[in-house]
Amino acid sequence: MLIMSCHMRLRYHSSTARFSRNATSTGFTLVEVLVALVICVVFGAATFATNSQLLIKLKAQKETTAATMLLQRRMEQLRASAWSDVARSTYLKDTVIADPAPSNPNLTQQQIAAYMASIINAEAPLGGLTERITVSVYPPDGGFAAVAERNSSNPAGQIISNISNLTPETSDGVYSYLTNSRNARLLRIDILLSWNGPGSRTLRRSRQLSSVFGIGNIAP
Repeated sequence: MLIMSCHMRLRYHSSTARFSRNATSTGFTLVEVLVALVICVVFGAATFATNSQLLIKLKAQKETTAATMLLQRRMEQLRASAWSDVARSTYLKDTVIADPAPSNPNLTQQQIAAYMASIINAEAPLGGLTERITVSVYPPDGGFAAVAERNSSNPAGQIISNISNLTPETSDGVYSYLTNSRNARLLRIDILLSWNGPGSRTLRRSRQLSSVFGIGNIAP
């Protein structure tokens, strides 16, 4: 009996010891918890940074698309204009840069309003937009250039300089001046856009489109 009692007591103590070791081995130490927290924080920060960069790149791509569409629209407007009108600063300011409402009598007020709204929406991604159109004689002859510009301070546009010293600059007068006084047959058109970039918007981005127009607005 004594031997059996000792044997049972030894088995009891042995199972208790195993249970105690198993119970303590299933927990986490403070160091392990801290390491896990650090890993989670680093992973979360990296994910946040990646998402932020992705959003900035998407915004930049959206801005580039909007700028490209505006440049193409402007160039088509100028190609549809008379060669001598393209060289007049007043024409650039009032007819091109100002984006006046279309005067087509076949359009309803709703269609005109929808057209103007589409222009505003197309330029919405370009915060702090500045647009400058420069028309000069090509090849350069050292003379004046017609320059018109618009920005947030002057949304209707302003004249920076004229291509001639004529007052006023009429279409026929500018044509005669360019072809006779400056012997010009070609005009260079430079359209420059600049706007605030994405993110902090402290970086100015820019995009330019240039072309050469011959008389009749046909590229040489």
